Amino acid sequence: PGAQTKTETSIRALMSRTVQDLQRVNYAALDADGRAQFDTARRFLSQAEESLKGGNLAFAGKLADKAATMASVLMR
Repeated sequence: PGAQTKTETSIRALMSRTVQDLQRVNYAALDADGRAQFDTARRFLSQAEESLKGGNLAFAGKLADKAATMASVLMR
């Protein structure tokens, strides 16, 4: 249980940083491809949250990581 809590905490921290990164992106300035990536990153975050609620930490972590990667690309 302790390791599971630690994993969930780190996933939530990654998700929080990703949300902050996405908030810094000027959605209106993105081209169609950038907007699609932005929307996909948001969907990954939503799916990660649902996976956390369902106790599927491995899947939640993968989704959060994908969202974070997309957000970091959009920040450039």
